[in-house]
Amino acid sequence: MKKSNVLSSSVVFVLIIGLLLACNMSTANMSSLSTSTDKEGKSPATSFKIGDTMYGAAAIANNPGKVKVKLYLTDSKNETLKGTEVSLDLDGDAVARYNLTLPDGLATGTYKLNADMFNDANEKKDSKSASVTITE
Repeated sequence: MKKSNVLSSSVVFVLIIGLLLACNMSTANMSSLSTSTDKEGKSPATSFKIGDTMYGAAAIANNPGKVKVKLYLTDSKNETLKGTEVSLDLDGDAVARYNLTLPDGLATGTYKLNADMFNDANEKKDSKSASVTITE
């Protein structure tokens, strides 16, 4: 093979590898959603009493840019409970933290903490939910 062909092939190969590395092939995702009784998430829990503060944490991974994470509580009919929605802007890999003091008058039962992740174009890219039980 001629020296110029080897050099041309090497340059093309290096350019292709460079393009692949420059284009982040991975996409942002929500790696987990958890609930706990403490802000740091050291005491995982799925059962809470009215008046308790419920904490949630949605871990965003593989995030090369900015995303918006919306967290909210839904009832057994999948209806969002008024006053429970929070929207957070995150840059890079991060944890979207949520807290809600469970109000008096909230019916006991099973609810879901939902987390939806949106890209800059406001397209939903990932979501997770965690079931929680509310007791008196």
